[in-house]
Amino acid sequence: MTTKVEKSVEVDVPVRTAYNQWTQFEEFPQFMGGVASVTQVDDTRLHWVAQIAGVRREWDAEVLEQVPDQKVAWAAVGGATNAGAVHFIPNGADRTLVTLHLEFEPEGLVEKAGDVLDVVSRQAEADLAKFKSFIESRGAETGAWRGAVNEDASLGTPGAEDAALSQGDTGKAGVSRTAMAAGAAGAAAVAGAAVAAGAASGDSDEGSAPTGEDVVDVLTTDHREAMALIGEIRLTQEASTRRDLADTLIAELVRHAVAEEMYVYPAMKKHLPDGEAAVEHDLEEHQQLEETMKQIEGVDGGDPQFDELLRTLESVLGDHITDEEGEHFPQLRAALPPAELVELAGKVEAAKKLAPTRPHPAAPNNQLFHKLAGPGVGMVDRLRDRLANRSTS
Repeated sequence: MTTKVEKSVEVDVPVRTAYNQWTQFEEFPQFMGGVASVTQVDDTRLHWVAQIAGVRREWDAEVLEQVPDQKVAWAAVGGATNAGAVHFIPNGADRTLVTLHLEFEPEGLVEKAGDVLDVVSRQAEADLAKFKSFIESRGAETGAWRGAVNEDASLGTPGAEDAALSQGDTGKAGVSRTAMAAGAAGAAAVAGAAVAAGAASGDSDEGSAPTGEDVVDVLTTDHREAMALIGEIRLTQEASTRRDLADTLIAELVRHAVAEEMYVYPAMKKHLPDGEAAVEHDLEEHQQLEETMKQIEGVDGGDPQFDELLRTLESVLGDHITDEEGEHFPQLRAALPPAELVELAGKVEAAKKLAPTRPHPAAPNNQLFHKLAGPGVGMVDRLRDRLANRSTS
């Protein structure tokens, strides 16, 4: 499901000045929160790097239409899926209305949770306010590009469907296969790569992962997003929203744990020097997390006990992350060839799609149980989620 944002700001500079400054894409980090860098590859291609709640996102965007003093429209061609347009409308000689239209597909736990909290909309509003302050304080643009792209095309405002070449990719690990194909062989090659990537992912039990993103990348990103979401819950006052965010957190942590137990822990047992002991320790922490999450499920978001349980969950999860990222994951990465680590990432992502969404602390924590019973338990959990209108997406 996509998220749409539309925000406007009126700036006290002529339309030409506002537009000229916006064409200086590489200066966006000066007023866009979370944007680490923008690289202008050529007249129509931009490479973006952003940090969202501590998680790196990366994508290539193609400028689809650029009309001087009127409009800039774009769509992603690889990585994080997004598209949109910025319109510039003069309001007298020295004032300009700048309107941003954005549509994107939330990716990962933090962005989906942020969607619930309307975080992206607020960020867009804040960024436009920073742009206003930036250009008004200068009174003049830092540079300008007055060229046009498809000036007579009248493409309207691009949406997620116009970023179809990026759909199915991930912005977690940098430029995707599709994006690399875009730079190498043009749009026809991109379309072929996108179709191939979709066919490869399909509904296979083995799953798939972007080139370069191995199982340690996937699991570490899960850890970062879970801890960031705990922080988001702490900052949220409304009890019902806290409850919804907790449901999302629980669902993702359960999926993560089940996938680890199915595919990662068997590999750790086999390849780590103290594999048996390491897995036994990690399983004990999973059990503690499951029991705590089970308790959180039954507590209202405004209950003081909710905060106590959240602190317990954060403490156990923090210890678990330290153990895995500080010792177990580096050992696993050193023991397995890169191709096997990437293959494990695909299996983990596929397992998460079928895994349960609710804690079952009494269930056996073993690979065979999850493979045989997990999909059935997951189906029952999702039915219960829908009937309870529980947020687990």
